[in-house]
Amino acid sequence: MAYIFGVILVLILFVVMHFFTEMTLKQKLTATGLFALFTLGAYLYNYQSEERRLHLETVMLKFNNGENISCNSLDVNNTEFSYSSGTQTFLGKKESKMYGRIISLDSCQ
Repeated sequence: MAYIFGVILVLILFVVMHFFTEMTLKQKLTATGLFALFTLGAYLYNYQSEERRLHLETVMLKFNNGENISCNSLDVNNTEFSYSSGTQTFLGKKESKMYGRIISLDSCQ
């Protein structure tokens, strides 16, 4: 999805640069400001995505090492829960008391 926005941004940049000499100063400043806002938005999106990825990686590392993880005031470990990579959730195992519980990795510390 981010690639689509990137392609659209580049196309808009090329169109603006093509007509840049015919634009007034106010239009040039507006175009430059919009480009700066798009660039800042892309940077913040990538930063937030990377932070989330690192958080999920840390939680998974702890889970795979058998450590207890605090998720929504519950202790999650690999003896009572299994991991579903498709939904990025912990699922309670059938033979445990946590059977039927579904906990998102985003809610874990």
